[in-house]
Amino acid sequence: MNPFIPLVLMILACTIVSYFVAPGAYERETVNGVTRVLADSYHAVERTPVSFFNMFRSIPEGLTATANMMFCIMIIGGVVEIYKKTDTIGAAINSVLKASEKLSSQLIIAVVMIVFFIFGGILGWSEHIIPFVPIIISLAISLGYDSLVGMAISGFACLISFAVAPFNTFTVGISHTIAELPMFSGWQLRFVALICVWILSLAWVMRYANKVKKDPSKSLVKDVDTSSLRIPVDPNLKFDIPKKLSFVVLAVTIVITIYGILNLKWSYTEMATLFLIGGVIVAVINRVDITSAINMVLDGAKGAFAGALIIGVARAVQWTMTSGGLIDPLVHGLSSLMRGASAYVSTVGMFVVNFFINALIPSGSGQATAVMPIMVPLADMLNITRQTAVLAFQFGDGISNTFWFTNGTLLIYLSLGKVPLKSWYKFILPLHGMFVILQLVFLFIAVQIGYGPF
Repeated sequence: MNPFIPLVLMILACTIVSYFVAPGAYERETVNGVTRVLADSYHAVERTPVSFFNMFRSIPEGLTATANMMFCIMIIGGVVEIYKKTDTIGAAINSVLKASEKLSSQLIIAVVMIVFFIFGGILGWSEHIIPFVPIIISLAISLGYDSLVGMAISGFACLISFAVAPFNTFTVGISHTIAELPMFSGWQLRFVALICVWILSLAWVMRYANKVKKDPSKSLVKDVDTSSLRIPVDPNLKFDIPKKLSFVVLAVTIVITIYGILNLKWSYTEMATLFLIGGVIVAVINRVDITSAINMVLDGAKGAFAGALIIGVARAVQWTMTSGGLIDPLVHGLSSLMRGASAYVSTVGMFVVNFFINALIPSGSGQATAVMPIMVPLADMLNITRQTAVLAFQFGDGISNTFWFTNGTLLIYLSLGKVPLKSWYKFILPLHGMFVILQLVFLFIAVQIGYGPF
């Protein structure tokens, strides 16, 4: 299925529903730069149905809202093309292939997956690694696996780690600010949950990879032509000094980017700038003339355009819901269902509610802003610690990012690997069942220990 189809259908559905939902809204106040919902302020408001014109307007609005992210992805995609066209990537892959003659290919993909676990789980990266996913997919195919394995050890590994990252600024950080908790407090339990998710995910992916390696007919994408995903590698390519220096530039770029994000409050603009500088240096190292370098960047940006566009269209769903006045009635109705239940049942209810809300609000920061102001006072009334409410939100929002087809990042990863949505569900649904059980166990522990500090 074309990844844009479910997003367009969501926009259409939200448009239709906006004509029938009982209109209502919460009052909001801004405290210390954070917009809070006043829990007892829900009141009837005038209906604001989405017009035919605004239904189409949602797409350019979504593109405008995510322009910074989209152009960052396109610029980084253009810079990655320099690494490709200078044979830097090809030579590196060739070296890995030669190493696989001595080392197990299973060991290689396991190490790659662990690296992306760290990117997502410790650094909180998600969309940031999109330009590198095609490289890993090509490597996986070259090692005798399929494109799904390549996508799983890179994009999926990062996305699933992002879901339970102990220091995730986009979900935990915003939630802790709203809940007035010490920033990133209670990280120890979340870190244990992260390790459990890593082990479970690694075992599941390695099991599938081993099965495909032994019998390619068992691949879930065996009917898909993925030949174009393999970066041609000349066996005579040598990983010489210029190419090694190019990878040093890439490593330094990544390290400085990490430092900037963690310490200098960098965003996509600074990230794109740094990668662009790195790309220029690599072009000089490999003696690429200015015209060729510009053409490489343009070719790479064109290749990344479709993936970047998905992010904008996914944001259009959120814009349609906001314009149609659907978010507050949804949050109000669902939160009302949890009143009167036991602490654990209410906690599970918070998890379930956030699981389904995430299908409609794919943005973790957006969902935190909309939902946590309701979850926090609700937790206080039900004698549930605010930290437990944050954990329920993070679990409900996070891991379901690998399930809901409204998540733009997931759709990008799938499109990069040419993995059909139905094939992805065949792969992920059993694992999701295990994830749900794992999350319920950790929520039970949180309730029993009075997960705090409060």
